[in-house]
Amino acid sequence: MTAKLYKNNFASLSTKQLRLLTELLEYACQSLELSESKRERVEKSYQSVGEWLAKSEDKIFDNAEIYPQGSQRIGTTTKPPFRAEFDLDFICFLPNAEHIHPDECRRKVIDRLKENGNYDGLVSELNRGCRINYADNFHLDITPGIPDQNNANEYGAISVPDKKLKAWKASNPKGYAEDFDIIANMVPAYSDEKDFRYATASMESINVEDLPKHQVFKGILRRAVQIMKRHRDLLFHEDEQYQGKAPISIILTTLASRAYRDAVTNQLYGNELEVLLTVVESMTSYIETKVVDSRIEIWVTNPKNEHENFAEKWNVDTKRVEAFHYWHTNFVDKLRELASVQSLPLIRKKLDQLIGEKPSEAAVDKHFEFINESRAENKLFVAKTGAISVAATTTPVKANTFFGKLL
Repeated sequence: MTAKLYKNNFASLSTKQLRLLTELLEYACQSLELSESKRERVEKSYQSVGEWLAKSEDKIFDNAEIYPQGSQRIGTTTKPPFRAEFDLDFICFLPNAEHIHPDECRRKVIDRLKENGNYDGLVSELNRGCRINYADNFHLDITPGIPDQNNANEYGAISVPDKKLKAWKASNPKGYAEDFDIIANMVPAYSDEKDFRYATASMESINVEDLPKHQVFKGILRRAVQIMKRHRDLLFHEDEQYQGKAPISIILTTLASRAYRDAVTNQLYGNELEVLLTVVESMTSYIETKVVDSRIEIWVTNPKNEHENFAEKWNVDTKRVEAFHYWHTNFVDKLRELASVQSLPLIRKKLDQLIGEKPSEAAVDKHFEFINESRAENKLFVAKTGAISVAATTTPVKANTFFGKLL
């Protein structure tokens, strides 16, 4: 069933208007990612950390393995809007640490890192591990993990320490990431064969010779998660009512992936934007309630470890539940407003409110960069209807910088 958000607000827009919105959101998401040089620095940094831990003479570090989890692993990294550092998460898997207390395990990892002069002064303690803060660039959050202690019977299942509970907690970042990848690689079915070919070309990272140079989402699910996270960061910045209660990324990601899986499986779509909006509108229906020890609890279950509830804090702090629904309502409202404006300057203002000034500015700049490239190559033309396209017609477009109405 088509999302009301799309049907009531976007369905009447022209194909070119819908594609422009898609293009701008895609360009904005690209601007939120790690640059290639920063990505290389991150990889070198966590590899060095892994090598240092593995070289310890303490037997619990024998065969230690460090690997990315969260947004770094599944491709949804999003630059925080009010600081320079990216939040990047890693697991330090210690197959020989099953016999020690979780607090001791955390402490051994922290102490080992501080033995290295390169990390001493950069390491701080977290509830489930520690952080290495590379100032003004990124920080690595490192969580120790041991073989699964909860009989989850799932590939990749592990247990991680929790300082507050003084216990091992269920987790499965590897299994979760593989499940997310499978879902993200599902291609929606489109009523228009051409739109299907756009999507397939994007997912396979190939060019289709006879398609115009149109910027599609490089993975609708991943882009949806990035937009959600960015909007959340803006919405809750310095928010006094819900300070510290913003929905965590793993909840947004899990609900979005469940919604995307079912949306792609069950219906045809007219375009990519309709898919994204359907995911946004339906994601709340994947919040569960379960009876646990005679209590009714809210659950967002790790799809690859049934013992892990990503929303466990919601059951002891109702403000977190309120904060999630406050975010979702505001997010839907901001998306709806995108459909109500008919010129690029006004769209830019609405994008500012949705994802921030810098990403929206980058998106518009990239849009005009493409237009100018096409003009320079004499590939951009005006059809008899007045619509701009990259298809050859008889009237080349003259250079201008006018931010006029959407076509």
